[in-house]
Amino acid sequence: MKFFDNIMYTHKGNTVNFLGFDSVNDFIGSLLRLKYWSFNTSVVILGSLTSFITGYVWDTAPAVYTLWSLMAADWLTGILKSMKKKEFSSYRLFRMPLYFAAVSFLLSISWWIEKGSSLFFFLPSIVIAGFYSVYFTSLLENLGELGLLPKTLVSLLRKKFGLKALIEKINKQEEDDKA
Repeated sequence: MKFFDNIMYTHKGNTVNFLGFDSVNDFIGSLLRLKYWSFNTSVVILGSLTSFITGYVWDTAPAVYTLWSLMAADWLTGILKSMKKKEFSSYRLFRMPLYFAAVSFLLSISWWIEKGSSLFFFLPSIVIAGFYSVYFTSLLENLGELGLLPKTLVSLLRKKFGLKALIEKINKQEEDDKA
């Protein structure tokens, strides 16, 4: 850096660096546009994350981003639902970051297994579709309990796709098979 300090000259009464920058910090700040550091940092993180996802987790980053968005929406509506019911508990609040990590880990494992053997070509699709299903139905449930979906749709979803309905169907089928 001493090299730059020695190539100074005076322009209109100000001492300026030969290259037009006041200092090395001025050059770096101008080059990297550090006055917009939060935006630049966000773009770098998003770019790195996209490269990581397409290289190690999934072929297409938008599929993972969509799942993460769905998970975040489910998380936020779950918080709002629990606040509305006055059942909010802060100790459960930080489960979602663990879910993000676990889902990403399982997606990456399924993707790598599929890359290792063509026998498992279906595995990543099954895993991501399962997570889409889980978080989408949870989001619908939360939106229904918040009153943001029509009550008829919520009751139809519970009747046709709810766990209780599924268990009742299985039990009825077993009883019919025994008879």
